[in-house]
Amino acid sequence: MAYATEAATPLSIWGRGDEGTIEGISGANQLAARLREIGAMPGVPVRVLRVGSTVVIQVGSSRFCLRKTDAACIKGMKAA
Repeated sequence: MAYATEAATPLSIWGRGDEGTIEGISGANQLAARLREIGAMPGVPVRVLRVGSTVVIQVGSSRFCLRKTDAACIKGMKAA
């Protein structure tokens, strides 16, 4: 049986072009609710399009620009 050797990491430290799956969202209830509204929920595929002082992510066919501190609240598992 194979086990994942990596833990979920915040999207704020992912690199440009990294893809994976959202594993969880932490942070204030209001922020978590807003992230769920844009489709950032556990099990959803995500791709990082740009990193810097802001992080641009793609969730489904939509793209969102997040503050780096907000992107740090989204934990994901990178695709192998």
